[in-house]
Amino acid sequence: MPVAARPIVFAPALLLAATACFAGASDKAAANASEAGAAPAQQGVSITGDVQAPAGARMEGGKVVACSSPYQSCKTKIEAPLRQAGGSSWAYELKLPDRGPWQLIAWQDADGDDEASPGDYLGIARDGAEISAPASAVRIAVKLVAGDQAAAKASNGDIPGLAGSWSQSSTATELVIGSKIKFQPSMATGYGTNLGGTFGPGSATNTTIVTESMPVTVRRQMTLVIRRDGTFTWRITKIQPEGKSCTKTINQEKLGRIQTAGGKMTFAIQGGNESWSGCGKGGSGTISPRSETYGYSNAGGGLRLTGPGGVNWAFRRG
Repeated sequence: MPVAARPIVFAPALLLAATACFAGASDKAAANASEAGAAPAQQGVSITGDVQAPAGARMEGGKVVACSSPYQSCKTKIEAPLRQAGGSSWAYELKLPDRGPWQLIAWQDADGDDEASPGDYLGIARDGAEISAPASAVRIAVKLVAGDQAAAKASNGDIPGLAGSWSQSSTATELVIGSKIKFQPSMATGYGTNLGGTFGPGSATNTTIVTESMPVTVRRQMTLVIRRDGTFTWRITKIQPEGKSCTKTINQEKLGRIQTAGGKMTFAIQGGNESWSGCGKGGSGTISPRSETYGYSNAGGGLRLTGPGGVNWAFRRG
């Protein structure tokens, strides 16, 4: 399964592919919709929320971009500017031509190069889950796009000892983002798309599509190649239930740089690709820049990553 590792140099071109759904966007959402063939007039649904930035981050000129399915090509692209709501919180309102579903990305292009590059701030809503309009209180947390090699050198010095090839295999229960139809009290609040009274006007319940984490059994195989300079190649194959009678196979390759500090390992993912198949369907696309942080230990010559959602991955060398 392992494939010969290749060094990665942080390149804007790679990130341009990883952010194809919003790179090159114009300053006006209506122009984007027109280019995609969607009429910007009579937009009757919206998604609102806020973007949370790290303390001290400059988000002026930032925006939230909504991409329609298929997200990798972003056939319909709508954007909205950020407006400061106080402190490190920035509000947005996306006026959309239809219910979607949509995928939301927040972006502050610090250097104005129309590419996701070091120094920019990026974030994706609900870990990339589909969001149907109308929706409110959709929060997006953005992080600084990494890329400075000095950052890796400033770590606690564990990286040289972690250099090499690692492999992992497991079958365990993990939390997976998915959508469910639920009956909820009419006064219930939270994420979800309200579909109206379940038992007629004035009923005490509503039928709602909600996005939530669901426990499922996941079969997982991974190889992780860490280089002495902190760059990594992480290949993942996971198989999980899809619906009632079939399974989905997901293959991912993540590229970037790791940092270690205080018993934590942060994967600053600078790009990558993924594909999936199952239930008679399939697709592929790129992986957007983001960060993933896990607890870690390397006692006894192994490497273990831990975290919420069932993350307890034991790697061995080779």
